[in-house]
Amino acid sequence: MAAQDPGSASPWKVPRGLTAETADLTVRGLIGPDSPVCLDAASVKSLPSRTFTCVDPWDNREHSFTGVLLSDLLERLGVSTTASRITVTARNKYAIPIRRRDYERYEFLLAWAVDGLPIEENPATKNRRPFCIAIDFGRFPELDPSILKHQLVWQVNEILVE
Repeated sequence: MAAQDPGSASPWKVPRGLTAETADLTVRGLIGPDSPVCLDAASVKSLPSRTFTCVDPWDNREHSFTGVLLSDLLERLGVSTTASRITVTARNKYAIPIRRRDYERYEFLLAWAVDGLPIEENPATKNRRPFCIAIDFGRFPELDPSILKHQLVWQVNEILVE
C-alpha cells in the first residue's frame, strides 16, 4: 500500500512482511481494503512530524512531544468517512476509546520522542515505548488534563478504527 504524501513527489510506503507480532504499530478496522496495516517505527517516523511543549498531567512537568498527528496517520491509511472513533491499545492491553471529533479537533499526537529524545532512549520515558499519545493542553485550554490524561496511552501498539 502506498499513500500519497501531500507536498511530496514520492508516496509514503507501508512496509511489507510485518505481522501484528513483529510490527511496532498495527492499525485495523475501517481503513480500507488493506486492513490490518502493520507498521514499523521507521515508517511512522518518516511521516511529517509536529512538536509541541505542554505540561504532562502524569508528572506535572513541562515536556516537548514530537510525533505524527493521529488524524494524518489515519488519513494516509484511508480511514473511512463512517468511522466515528478509534480504540487505542497499549502493549499491556490497556485500551481506551477516543472519539474521532476529539482526536481531529484537538490534534492528538502519536509521539515517538519526548524532550528531543526518542522515547526508548530517554530513561524518564522508555516505559512509554514505542509510542505514546500526547495532547497539547497549552494550545487547547478548554481541555481538562485531569479528565483526559487517561487517553494519553503509553506503549501504543494497536489502533482499531471503528
